[in-house]
Amino acid sequence: MKLYRIAEFPEVWSDACLRDSEGRFLFLSLYGRDGSLMQLLAAMELGAQERGVQHLHLENPADPQDRHMVSVGAAERLSKHACKLPRQNLFGPLNHMWVFDKSMQQPDRANRIGWAMHYSPPAGPGASGDGLADKAWQLIGSLSPVALLDHWRPQLLAWCQETGAMQRMDSQLYPAIGPVQAVRVSLTEHFVKFISDGVRSGALALAAH
Repeated sequence: MKLYRIAEFPEVWSDACLRDSEGRFLFLSLYGRDGSLMQLLAAMELGAQERGVQHLHLENPADPQDRHMVSVGAAERLSKHACKLPRQNLFGPLNHMWVFDKSMQQPDRANRIGWAMHYSPPAGPGASGDGLADKAWQLIGSLSPVALLDHWRPQLLAWCQETGAMQRMDSQLYPAIGPVQAVRVSLTEHFVKFISDGVRSGALALAAH
């Protein structure tokens, strides 16, 4: 597991981070002692006007070029979950904390928007790269106002990718850091029309071949 040091809080480390198209973090996985993590959270909540922290820098101690800026944004949008690590470790009493955008907790079914996340450990024997696609397909099915057939999956996933209805949080400017991946799914009436037109034309068959 690769750990990045938080430059502004040297006693806090991160192993995973996802950012949106503006560089704000959507998900941040942190390790540190309880006091250090609470200090970081307090700085996030203060905001710029009260001399809080608005940007963090994740640094790889082994590679000075491997450095990433992360914007905090409004603290009101954030939620957190923490747990204590077993005391029998090399670093003593540590907490593991996840800080994330509240919109990632539950899909917005009224507006048909949601997030699919997947933990993707380093590839090994028998590893599969379809985990994120599987979860995205499940999310699309739960958000869709019409029932979907499993054999439509390749065509619908391709359409969602081409139209931007499914956006992966891993751009060249703000790449995903660590083993966590995510996509944002947003279904509009164009999605329903694509299905309707596909069924009518036969492009989306009602029976699997």
